[in-house]
Amino acid sequence: MALAQATGDSPYSAYGFGDMLSAGQAAQALMGGTGLAFTEPFTVLMGNPASYAALARPVFETGAAFRSTRASSASAITTVKDANFTGFNIGVPFARGKWGLALGLSPFSDVGYSISRTAPFQDGNVMYKYKGSGGIDRAYFGLGRKIYQEAADSLGNTGTSVLVGADLNFFFGSMEETRDAVYPAGLGYSNVRAFTSLILRAPGADASVVWQGDLTRKRNKDGDNWRWSVGASAQLPVDFNARYTRSVTTYTTNSGIETARDTVPTGQETKGSVKFPVALGLGIGIHNARWSFAVEVKQRDWSASMVDVPGYALASPLRSTTVLAAAARFQPAVEGPLFSRTIYRMGLRQAPAPQEVMGRTLTTSAATIGLSLPLNAAQTNSWLNLGAEFGQRGTTDAGLIKERYATLWVGLTFTPWRGERWFMAPKIQ
Repeated sequence: MALAQATGDSPYSAYGFGDMLSAGQAAQALMGGTGLAFTEPFTVLMGNPASYAALARPVFETGAAFRSTRASSASAITTVKDANFTGFNIGVPFARGKWGLALGLSPFSDVGYSISRTAPFQDGNVMYKYKGSGGIDRAYFGLGRKIYQEAADSLGNTGTSVLVGADLNFFFGSMEETRDAVYPAGLGYSNVRAFTSLILRAPGADASVVWQGDLTRKRNKDGDNWRWSVGASAQLPVDFNARYTRSVTTYTTNSGIETARDTVPTGQETKGSVKFPVALGLGIGIHNARWSFAVEVKQRDWSASMVDVPGYALASPLRSTTVLAAAARFQPAVEGPLFSRTIYRMGLRQAPAPQEVMGRTLTTSAATIGLSLPLNAAQTNSWLNLGAEFGQRGTTDAGLIKERYATLWVGLTFTPWRGERWFMAPKIQ
């Protein structure tokens, strides 16, 4: 994989089904992507539908991620900048806080790369160009339900509670790849371009449960206590309907203008199936009124994926992955000056990629830090989420690429105040 240059999101996204994305919106991403072992009153936690029942108000979330990646190989160093929309979430509690629903759209995987290299032939050098784009998106609708809540005592110890939830998903997207062989001008050679497209569509489902209880007990009404939390999740296997097309085009270039000479389909459109295996997650955490700590593990055996599409094959084998993450959250107070009400977040994540590249497993190590700033003193619980993620992946050994990246996360969480007229249910006087 010796490269003359690399641009785009990452050349490693050319392998497998692209880079898998599981960070959620900014508030969740700034805690290392964790979200199974705790709940948030003003955030929809991706991958934990049970947490919808803990929403305190209707909420709308959206955001963007701005990334700068420094990719280095044995022969070159490049810096790539990219921006991505993180989708949106809408969450609504109802039935006096016993139920919650959420719906939204988020990226599931991303493909984006542009690589070139040169190689000698009898009349000079030929340049090979490889470009890929696309990915898979996830649209979802989910419900969460609080199925058990122990009665609080006179001091306000809330006791044990159990929340469950499930999402119905629809996965859709496409992955396109273009490979060019560009010959020196004036020698009579035609350039060659091969294009492939894989389109995927599939329904899916996932579920989670959150079990919480008192770790310590309050000694007075104004006191504080620690609570424990355990969360578990499962995403069922996803069976995609797949369509695959291929074509080859010969063309010439004159003063930067391409002229196609011939396009030959290398076969009719083929249809088949792609199956993703089950994914499991487990999280454990403790929290009180100001602090939250959590650790999580998520596992998916990507080697159990099945691809049955005539003419299509994965560029490399897939492996089982186990993602480890830890996070901390701190809010000094719920009232008072701006920075006392601000939520401070940090996280750590170690995530092996499912792709195997030249017999090696790629592992991303990342750290996140950020904050959630309240946007109004009294009338709303809306937040501006700001923070950064720093990480690295890969190595320069064996002709591979080492990536170091910094991502700026920007997110908006809009929560209407209960007194706003558009949000109040109409009443007949």
